[in-house]
Amino acid sequence: MSPRSDELLASAHERLASARDQLAAGHNETAASTAYYAGLYAARAALSELDLNARSHRGLWHLLREHVVAAGRIDPALVEPLQEAQALREAVDYDALRIDEAQARELLADAERLVAAVEEEFG
Repeated sequence: MSPRSDELLASAHERLASARDQLAAGHNETAASTAYYAGLYAARAALSELDLNARSHRGLWHLLREHVVAAGRIDPALVEPLQEAQALREAVDYDALRIDEAQARELLADAERLVAAVEEEFG
């Protein structure tokens, strides 16, 4: 894996750890947002390995599906929950949406699975 991809995956792992801590402290919204970013950094690491970069979150998920998922390198079931979580993360961050612990845990688990898949495929 390239040094840049390694940095991005390290950031993903830091965010996973932070999301776990936030969840344990009862900060569901912050945990969910942080977990989303862990998945985003993992996706960026995968694209980095293909010398691709996106200018937006939406563009990143599109490129990941087009170049990684379509190539059969990562299961779409691992990408879809994080891509769909973009709207949730925006509502949490910008509209003060409240979510329950189960939703935050689910997003964290989704992010953990995507990070692991990127490491397995590109690591």
